[in-house]
Amino acid sequence: ATDFTTNDCSGNPHHLFSELDAGNVIVISWVMPCGPCATHSFPAYSAVQSYATSHPGRVHFYIADDAISPIYGPCSSLPAWGSSNGMPNSIFFQSADVNMNGYGTSGMPKVVVLGGSSHTIFYNKNDSQINFNEVQSAINNALAAPLAINEQQNSKLGVISFPNPTQNTFTIQSENATL
Repeated sequence: ATDFTTNDCSGNPHHLFSELDAGNVIVISWVMPCGPCATHSFPAYSAVQSYATSHPGRVHFYIADDAISPIYGPCSSLPAWGSSNGMPNSIFFQSADVNMNGYGTSGMPKVVVLGGSSHTIFYNKNDSQINFNEVQSAINNALAAPLAINEQQNSKLGVISFPNPTQNTFTIQSENATL
């Protein structure tokens, strides 16, 4: 995947690799806010929504306009476009930082499914090739992808009390030991 750090149209910051490292699956659909882009993006959106109950908060649908064309209006118009085309539960971006150039063939709409700590591309299709079942399968694979595990050393607290047996006064001494 191609990393980015940018704000969405609501002003919320996003760092793609951090979101993937946290176990999220990100589905990005690049669009020019137009009818054909909505038609071909909708199967991917529907696939993402099918995980809303089984994996709440883990599978996200991003709609991106990386061309930032004034023809299609400001960033604030993308959510209205998404809602009017049946994709209201999306995160909208109008930023050159969310760029499709790192994903092979250009052309809109383009949909990718990204996941795992290795930032793997599980799906990458354009136009009428975008398919609900294929996107859903890619999301399943992304959800099953390994995540980075931070190794931690186990530590053991050693406690010694003396004298043993004792009457009235005793001493407690401790030290951390690493296993």
